[in-house]
Amino acid sequence: MRGLVLGGLLVLGTPAAADLRHLETFPGLRAVSLAYDAQVCGVWVASESSELVLLSTGGREILRFETDMGYVRSVTVAEQGVLIANGWGGFQWVDRRGRPMQAPFSLSPTIRDTEGMHLDADGSFLVVEDDPARLMRVAPDGTVLMELWGDSFDPPMVEPQGVERDPYSGNILVVDDNEGLNALFELAPDGRVISVTPLSAWGYDAEGVALQPETETLFIGFDGGQALAVFDWSPTEVTIDHPLGPGPPCGLM
Repeated sequence: MRGLVLGGLLVLGTPAAADLRHLETFPGLRAVSLAYDAQVCGVWVASESSELVLLSTGGREILRFETDMGYVRSVTVAEQGVLIANGWGGFQWVDRRGRPMQAPFSLSPTIRDTEGMHLDADGSFLVVEDDPARLMRVAPDGTVLMELWGDSFDPPMVEPQGVERDPYSGNILVVDDNEGLNALFELAPDGRVISVTPLSAWGYDAEGVALQPETETLFIGFDGGQALAVFDWSPTEVTIDHPLGPGPPCGLM
């Protein structure tokens, strides 16, 4: 039946919705950017303040600290620490206790409106901006390796806010906020639209996305609704020949 439904949607020229099942919602949490951290079995949450919060995958607060960056708009993780960005071109590495590891820096002169970012397995960064709407892959030295314009997608992705990548399927996940479709876009590595899933049934103004890959647990942060929703997610298709490095395994806490 699922295959028949998918086939019908493709005939109509509209991407299918992903296999997404809502598990629970943690209310009262402004989550504009999310990053799953396998080193600590938790999810980092940025809220457009100077704070960064670490939650367990079950929603329990593990840690909260102030950063030197007065406005944290997006967050991603690496083995050595946590990378934060202020949304205006400034980036800084901090350790998992919030201590600066180096001075703030610019990742690339072309990046000015960072809404979300993800450190990929090859060391490059996936970055989304909404003014203009684009998805980029940026090398550590700032070279733009890929630039895709959201307006050219079908359907258009006009307000990309958060970005994540599934290391097993290779698919890129981007949330489009309420000025766009308030939806989850699932993309192939080259930007081909695989699925588009409306999110309004669970929250308003989707802005953050993170994936715990070994359990296929997906976290989506809603800014307007100030909530963090948790889903069971499955990729619509596999777009890489071999899995990327997912990091150390971690079970639900």
